[in-house]
Amino acid sequence: MQIDKGASVAVVVTRTWANLHGVKLFLRRDEATQTDIRGVDDSHILFARVLDAADAAGVWIETAPDKRGENPAAGSIKMLIPWRHVLTIVAAEQFSAAIRQEARRIGFTGETERE
Repeated sequence: MQIDKGASVAVVVTRTWANLHGVKLFLRRDEATQTDIRGVDDSHILFARVLDAADAAGVWIETAPDKRGENPAAGSIKMLIPWRHVLTIVAAEQFSAAIRQEARRIGFTGETERE
């Protein structure tokens, strides 16, 4: 399936990849990067926009800026997720508040707001 550039997606990745220190440094820019991302299994959800899903190395995404306002200077980031760490990609026009809430409950999800 072709995923269009700019598509809104939820990328489910391996938590092992998300917990690599070099990756956490960018995923959790405003939090203690020493703290592991936890959850109920070895998956982790990132809400993002697709930049390039045709790269043989992986999927390029852009995460939204921090909506919590803790670091307004920290804008969006663009990153490559290697295909071997992508468990699934869900494309949707918009993700419901219930989905975002559940994702927030099970761990860090990028651009979602905290309660």
